[in-house]
Amino acid sequence: MLALCEHVLDERETLMMSDEKQSPRSCQPKTNVMFLKTHKTASSTILNLLCRFGDKHNLTFALPTNYRFGYPEFFSSRSIKGFSQQNGRLYNIMCHHMRFRRPEVQKVMPADTFYFTILRNPVTLAESSYTYNTFLVPSFHRSASFVNFIANPWKYYQPKLQNSYLARNLLWFDFGFDHNANFSLQEAQIGVAEIQQSFNLILLADYFDQSMVLLRDEDQVKQWNAMDWYLYQRFNKTFWQRVESFGKSRMDQEVASLQARRKELENLCILQVRNGEQNKIGQARILGYDLNLNLSLPDKERCLRMILTEHQYTDLLDKKQFPRTGSVPKQLVAKRSRQAPIQGLGVNKRSRVIWPLGRFKKKLLRGQGQHTPH
Repeated sequence: MLALCEHVLDERETLMMSDEKQSPRSCQPKTNVMFLKTHKTASSTILNLLCRFGDKHNLTFALPTNYRFGYPEFFSSRSIKGFSQQNGRLYNIMCHHMRFRRPEVQKVMPADTFYFTILRNPVTLAESSYTYNTFLVPSFHRSASFVNFIANPWKYYQPKLQNSYLARNLLWFDFGFDHNANFSLQEAQIGVAEIQQSFNLILLADYFDQSMVLLRDEDQVKQWNAMDWYLYQRFNKTFWQRVESFGKSRMDQEVASLQARRKELENLCILQVRNGEQNKIGQARILGYDLNLNLSLPDKERCLRMILTEHQYTDLLDKKQFPRTGSVPKQLVAKRSRQAPIQGLGVNKRSRVIWPLGRFKKKLLRGQGQHTPH
């Protein structure tokens, strides 16, 4: 059985797979990885990890032309930037939002690719989707609150309205199934079997005990997202079976070591966390960070990369894999952009001006701060 592990020491940016009987320190790297980035499941955190891992090891990314692979349409290899059927190119890492279609993914990923994804308790996921997407989903916008919506969803929900997939069985939809299907045990079992056949590992964004507390009085949410609930129950069970096989004592030690290292990096990189009052999407407040500037330049750049948003790191990788040619000089002139920084560059949030690395270093050394959205 395979287990996903990441080195607890050093920079924690090496993604590894190992046999569970081996010590995690003896993991051998897997460089062909497909991550199905599901919605509202902490998947952006995993995407950042994969971006740093692939960037560090100069791996090739299957990049979308506009941050998503044609989502919410089914994934097509034609949605990959620079891909053509004629060149038959294969990629090391695929990790951006898509609606999963296995045959199309297999066209562009090597045969030994490690497939994994992440699920979340459908109760907290549904509430998060409502909070984040209130103004994107007419079915949400028509209701006064999440409580009102879930108490009588058919009063507000219309399957053909824009972005309806965000309002019901969102996980089921991301895996490529019909999110509006009425619950059928047979159909749910067939879907789960397909997922098990496609993915080597399925992670959970939340812990079991906390999930059970949250789920205790939320029957309405479970009924409304019945396909997602079945999916979560099934893989919640297999997840904890893997934890048992891994060894509870060993797991506790690794988790404690991971948390300690994460706290160490937090203390190194971050002066304070902003409360998100000025950065809101829908009803959700987006946290921001004030970076510590009293660091060496390598640490400053590492800390910056660790808090880049999905779009920012995608731009960085795009610049690396598709460098400009022709008359554009190596040291790019200052450029206005809403998506920054790109490789070797820094960003001032107020003016959104991107500087070449040398100028960025000077500004950091002069102690000019930076506020970056999470």
